[in-house]
Amino acid sequence: MATDYGEPIGRVLGDGFQIPPLLPGWTALDGIVLVKCLDDEGHSSWAFRETEGLNVEEAIGALTVQLDMLRERSVDAFRTDED
Repeated sequence: MATDYGEPIGRVLGDGFQIPPLLPGWTALDGIVLVKCLDDEGHSSWAFRETEGLNVEEAIGALTVQLDMLRERSVDAFRTDED
């Protein structure tokens, strides 16, 4: 069921592409997808996609929060009990 905006995510990424499920009772509304890909020449690159209902402010906010969380997780990997 394609729309003018895009395709269902499974059709775009394939059935073998897996992510953790949402929490029980949660319903997906909009999203951001960042996918590491091989281009048509075999070089790795990144593809960024967002759903039609997501506005720029929401996308920036969501990405900023995720960046902060990933940065903290990365720093935690190098912390010792003495820190």
